[in-house]
Amino acid sequence: MSPVTPSTSPKSVVIHSKAKGCVQCNAMDRALAKTDVLVTKVDGTTDENREFCKGLGHTQAPVVVVYQDGVIIDHWSGFNPGKTAELAADPLVERKAPVRELIAA
Repeated sequence: MSPVTPSTSPKSVVIHSKAKGCVQCNAMDRALAKTDVLVTKVDGTTDENREFCKGLGHTQAPVVVVYQDGVIIDHWSGFNPGKTAELAADPLVERKAPVRELIAA
């Protein structure tokens, strides 16, 4: 039996959140805005997304889901500074393109 090698594929992050009035969602947004982590935000209040989150065992927003190779490898709900820091430090997490300043010649 050969040893399992960890995947070096990029990890994608999807956040199921509420549009307004969610303190935890706002805190997660502010924390991730300070990083270069690429995040896909979806409306967690649609029937389909709410059922998906409940299926993962979560009833609190936001629900953060991390995928690698199309498979869920991690998920949690609520604002979690420790997990946010893990995402920011993980070299496999997809990143936003750097913003480059144009300098007039």
